[in-house]
Amino acid sequence: MTSSSKHKPSLAAYTVAYNSKSHWSVLTQLHGSIWWKVLPYCVFNVLLTLLLTYFDQILLMNAKHFLEISNQGHSFLSIVVAFLLVSRVNIALGRYNEARNYLGIMYRETRELVQTAIVLSNAAIDESAVTWRHELAYRSLLLLRTAMAVINYPTTQCPAWELPELNGVERDEIVHAMTQGSRWAHAERSEWEVSMRVPVRVAYLLRKTIHSNLLRLADPAKLQVNQENKLFQSVDVFMGGYYGIQGFLMTPVPFPLVQMARMFLFFYVFTVPFVLIGDSSSVIAHCCQAFVLTYGFVGLELVAIELDDPFGDDANDFNNLAVAKMAFEDIYLTILDVDGMAAADRLRHRMEDPNLVQVASEESWLLKPSLTFDDSGNVRFL
Repeated sequence: MTSSSKHKPSLAAYTVAYNSKSHWSVLTQLHGSIWWKVLPYCVFNVLLTLLLTYFDQILLMNAKHFLEISNQGHSFLSIVVAFLLVSRVNIALGRYNEARNYLGIMYRETRELVQTAIVLSNAAIDESAVTWRHELAYRSLLLLRTAMAVINYPTTQCPAWELPELNGVERDEIVHAMTQGSRWAHAERSEWEVSMRVPVRVAYLLRKTIHSNLLRLADPAKLQVNQENKLFQSVDVFMGGYYGIQGFLMTPVPFPLVQMARMFLFFYVFTVPFVLIGDSSSVIAHCCQAFVLTYGFVGLELVAIELDDPFGDDANDFNNLAVAKMAFEDIYLTILDVDGMAAADRLRHRMEDPNLVQVASEESWLLKPSLTFDDSGNVRFL
């Protein structure tokens, strides 16, 4: 299985890749590194060290360093700074892992829901059953896609109801609900807040589809109560992951902790040159020490900042949409197994984003002139 080289980065790079077995590779890799972000702070502190050393020589009186700060007090301060900084990084890393866990739940339950529904209903192969399975699969994919749109909104500024993948009656339902929502609003809502409602509404439509099996599936494919509850449970677990991500997005690290840690950090780091004045080492040694301390302390703070916002288009951000599309592909294959190529093509067409670069495989069916689709995604052969 091959693809053109221009498509490989977008398909394979979900976050920064590195070879942890190679010390040299890890130390010298610039992609995803904070070197360029922390370097200005290091250079500034080195220049400050040189400047203070120069003025101290001019102002040196009675063998006393006029600009020197006590090393003892600075040592006590380093303990406080280290504690606050380590706490800050641990909190950021914990939030990062929590967000990744919520994403994993949504990816997993999307696959599980569709696979379970198809296994339980594959005894029915009539048109009504095929349509029911298509609707359930499409709304499951739409639920995952709109959740990704909510996560990526700060970067893309695209609300979930404007997604090209949202089409047919589902689009009419969502747009109508979003436009009517302001009628009963308790306060003015931002576009992002309104966008957060879209997955909730799609989950409601998906639950309606699941329950409609009683009218749309013929015996013996009709779902038993426990089987239907199994599908509902997948939706419930998915929404638990979505609400967790929503909480992550709307609840940042407490501001007083961030402010206190950063205030102590900058005070400590940029007073290091004042402490080094009284040291008997050379100026070069002072500059090296100032550089390393600045890189270590400020660098850790910048790492915490990177972890605070793991989604977007930065090098270290997690490409959640790319992983979601892997779940899409798994569901196309599941539909193919039961309802055939035309049904899989129909579902793939409805999840098409014309704004993105197409993969080569689409030329074999999506762009084929003998195959067209109506507004609801139904296949029409010419």
